[in-house]
Amino acid sequence: MPNLDESVARLGRAVEQLTRALENGSAKGAAGPAGGLAESLRTVQKERDGLHADLKSLRAEHRKSGTALREAQENYAAMQVVSEAVAGRLDGAIGELKILLSE
Repeated sequence: MPNLDESVARLGRAVEQLTRALENGSAKGAAGPAGGLAESLRTVQKERDGLHADLKSLRAEHRKSGTALREAQENYAAMQVVSEAVAGRLDGAIGELKILLSE
């Protein structure tokens, strides 16, 4: 997720620059450009908020996936133990059957 984090950071810096430009334009009394900047600022802020929501969602999914993976790994390890035990018992039973059949 480094690319998403970098994008969010870049967007944050852009919002800060637009805010400063808007403040400078308002201080100079430039209503026309300031109005356009204000609209651009609102648009960028909406995009930033959307990216933050997406990032939060992706992080939650990542945590869920990590938990599911750990559970699957634990189940796999337990199944391996059971499989080895069953294989050992089957080998023992086959050995006993061979002895009984050879008598």
